[in-house]
Amino acid sequence: MEPDDFFEGDGWHRRLDLALLRLLRRGPLDDVSDLDAALGLTRLAQEGFEQLARFGQRLDDDGIAEVLQSQRVVLRRLGIDFRFPIYDFRAFGRYCEEHQFATWDHSPLIDEFFAPVLARLTELDTLRSQGDIFPIPARRITEVTRRRIIESLRVTSDAWQGLNWLGPMLNEVEFLDRIYDLDSLPSCDSRFLTARSDIYQHCINNPEDLPSDWIFHDWRFGLSDNDDSLLKFLATMLHPEVRPDVEEAERLRTCFNEVLRHDGYEIVPVEWISGAPVFGARRLGGVTLGAVKQLVFAADGPKPKIVLADLPSGDIRITENEKYCLVYDRPIKGTGLTWGDLITWWRERKPFAKDVLGVDVGRDLWRRLYKSLHKLPEAIDQKKRSPEQLLFHTYTDMFPISDTGSQYPALVPQVYVHYDPQTRKQRGGADSVLGRERMDFLLLLSHGVRVVIEVDGKQHYTDSKGRGSPRLYAKMVAEDRSLRLKGYEVYRFGGQELSGDEPENAAMLKEFFADLFDRYKDVK
Repeated sequence: MEPDDFFEGDGWHRRLDLALLRLLRRGPLDDVSDLDAALGLTRLAQEGFEQLARFGQRLDDDGIAEVLQSQRVVLRRLGIDFRFPIYDFRAFGRYCEEHQFATWDHSPLIDEFFAPVLARLTELDTLRSQGDIFPIPARRITEVTRRRIIESLRVTSDAWQGLNWLGPMLNEVEFLDRIYDLDSLPSCDSRFLTARSDIYQHCINNPEDLPSDWIFHDWRFGLSDNDDSLLKFLATMLHPEVRPDVEEAERLRTCFNEVLRHDGYEIVPVEWISGAPVFGARRLGGVTLGAVKQLVFAADGPKPKIVLADLPSGDIRITENEKYCLVYDRPIKGTGLTWGDLITWWRERKPFAKDVLGVDVGRDLWRRLYKSLHKLPEAIDQKKRSPEQLLFHTYTDMFPISDTGSQYPALVPQVYVHYDPQTRKQRGGADSVLGRERMDFLLLLSHGVRVVIEVDGKQHYTDSKGRGSPRLYAKMVAEDRSLRLKGYEVYRFGGQELSGDEPENAAMLKEFFADLFDRYKDVK
């Protein structure tokens, strides 16, 4: 869409189409993609500030407020966080005054906020034109479910009537500070610059100003149009520092889960504080209970020696051969593990100089991960890629390890899932009683979804003489059952499917990843 598309009428009677803007806030239009709408809204908003106080200015104070509100909602549906702490032209004047910035020379200030958003939208538009896919947050929770959640919080008594979302411990600012950066969100009151001041005035100084359910309808917080925002909000409501009564928190959790399960989510404990559960959201089906504490992966040398440093908590320590593997021991966010997470970790782990670009850090990480992949035997042309190498190449071509690919799920190679302290040689060639120790590839997607990708060479189903082995095949499917029962999704490729560098093999992989992410809606 173009900026002109948001106006109706002709000539002097041309006016902003408020109905269209408000329709966009409710959800995507049937005939216009959110990407096109976001491009048009962002250009219109930028134009509004660039034309400020000029002859022919098309947007007034109320108009720019409507445009900014719709723009932020549509950008949020695309997974883009637009941190523009300004609600309308009056707030912009106050912002310039407070930051000692001349309102007549504000182009650099506007570019500072709008240029990164336009660059990201242009990048997504380029990907779309090339037929590629790009991340879009899932939106499964229906309006019916949202209304039921709100009703489950309703309190009716002689003393007080309203929605009990705060709990007894915190005020509105203290609660929302746990989830949002209130200083980067705009005020909806022209007397204040930030959401923090706005909320403090209307919820704490004057608690009768807003209805008790205002937070669920305030466009700034995403509770009406973003699944992740709502799920994080609900989990925060149950946090023991917010709601210390464990029985009350469990009662609310039960209410939430009764309605959320229809849309494929539930609230579950993910850790404990002082004996009380801390909650997070997970997707129903194909998920694993418990938080990921560490990943040991990409081994390219002798097997690491691992000991339990703290048996009750399951903490591990690598005592030998740590240099031959990588260990990611940071918390996995609700959005899963992304290339951006690994790039940040890798930059600090090496460490790199501050002026080294993210794309160069990504290349270095790519080389280290690639080094751990299975290679073809020396007897085969070494210029050819092995099936594992082809799969990794194809994935990182689609979803690059770089700043531009930072939102994409990380494909982690050679991940230890079991650990036997003895090597195969020490066991006299026998299999480990734990089964397969490493997964070829692991994807940690949002809301706890864990996807295992295996590439099967002949050693998975033939003996040393190349004959089919029912024992090896039975062992392989038994291990798959074990992983699935733990909540992992397992997908297998036969090595023959990926042998050689034929274009159809890469095309088949691209179709697989597109279908996989379409199923989970992490990437679309």
